[in-house]
Amino acid sequence: MSSIIKDGHVFVTNPSTLEEIAKIKCSTSSEVEHLILESRLYKKWSVLTLKQRCYYINRLRKTIVKNQNELKQIIKKETGKKDFDILIELFSLLEHLKEISKIARKALRKEPRNTGLMKSKKAYVVYEPLGVAGIIAPWNYPLTTPISSSVEALLAGNNIILKPSEHTPLTSLFIKKLWDQNIGFSNAFNILIGGGDVGEMIVQSKDIDIICFTGSTNVGKKIAKQCGNMLKPVILELGGKDPMIILEDANINRAVESAIFGGFSNVGQTCISVEEVFIEKPIFDLFVDKISDRVKKMSSGNNDDMDLGAMIMKQNCDKVREHIDEIDDKDKIIKGSSIDHPMYIAPTIVVDPAEDLRIVNEETFGPIISLRSFIDEKHLLKLVHKTGYGLAGSIFGKNKNRINRILRQLKIGNVSINDVFTHYGIASLPFGGEGLSGLGRLHGKEGLRSLCRTKSVVENRFQFLNEPWWYGRPAFIERLLNFFLKKYYNI
Repeated sequence: MSSIIKDGHVFVTNPSTLEEIAKIKCSTSSEVEHLILESRLYKKWSVLTLKQRCYYINRLRKTIVKNQNELKQIIKKETGKKDFDILIELFSLLEHLKEISKIARKALRKEPRNTGLMKSKKAYVVYEPLGVAGIIAPWNYPLTTPISSSVEALLAGNNIILKPSEHTPLTSLFIKKLWDQNIGFSNAFNILIGGGDVGEMIVQSKDIDIICFTGSTNVGKKIAKQCGNMLKPVILELGGKDPMIILEDANINRAVESAIFGGFSNVGQTCISVEEVFIEKPIFDLFVDKISDRVKKMSSGNNDDMDLGAMIMKQNCDKVREHIDEIDDKDKIIKGSSIDHPMYIAPTIVVDPAEDLRIVNEETFGPIISLRSFIDEKHLLKLVHKTGYGLAGSIFGKNKNRINRILRQLKIGNVSINDVFTHYGIASLPFGGEGLSGLGRLHGKEGLRSLCRTKSVVENRFQFLNEPWWYGRPAFIERLLNFFLKKYYNI
């Protein structure tokens, strides 16, 4: 359930039981300024070698594994997630930490570059820490999202200031505790607690060198504007209206199961959740029948045998209900079952919703999937790109030429073929969106380098007294260069 900030404290509530589970003091403005300054002055982490930083990140991974039972319970209490959703989140983080440290060893080391004609020069690129990274994290994945971003910034040699969501701060605080007790370098990994005011102080601080924000598009736009005014680099991972495309030659059963997992995993509270399924017209009715049969048998509730857990945040839960209530033709709504509880919503599909509805034009972020048919590829692309979001998508079919043709036309950052979600679990792939879904990339070598100062360096291999193109050069140099230009570049 939504946290309440009152009298300088965050009151955290278990969305499944509606019980208050924690009261945490918010960071004051002076504490924010002090911690940012401490982080700016702290050099013990940045002077470590890349190999040493990788060693400590691997130690953190092993520490998390040893403390996983307590960690799982904390996530369960502050999110109301099903045990399997928590397991998947933990698995995703551990896989990422293991692989990204391997990737960093290559991606962040000094990289020689070809000097072309200038054989007397040696050229290379070095990837240096920016300084302090401000990471503002969401509530839907309180473990994977903030910690994977934090680790990438740390591997790059930065100190971090992490502000977890005020709705789910306990998980990040627990990881911070494990870091301090088992890794050391306390001022390299810092946490601030509070609402949007604390996040704004982080964004506006001149001592924060880069901002990594994961959250809504509306807030992301404000952060982009603030960072733009300061010429501060920013990575924004924002909302999505992630489409699944089902071509007429697709394996229907696999497509149905993929849509169900992609749409209902984590109760649909996933930026890469399948919200829209576009089915080619000849197989539309068959697909609707098959997925309807599956959804009717699914349930939301706190019993172990129920499929979906609780919604995490009340405001989001209310928005999802509004999207459903706006549909006048109730025959288009097909639901599973749910317990009678304000934070649980039944798994739901909506068949052929009207084009002017919020469920078509806005991110829903809940266990609701809309199903629409398309006639041809031109019609499909118009439907897919209507909202301006472009985070993730998937294509199901057998004709590789057709799939690749559609793939080339999608303005989407991450695409799975005959699958969903898999791309997020592959640490070597950069992750990020297009359009309203964000700017920049995390993960992979691209994400690691985004958190660095990329510096080009040129050295002389030989120490000449003068370079031949400097002032005072002999007259024959110009004639020689003209001759060389005609011969060399005309080959």
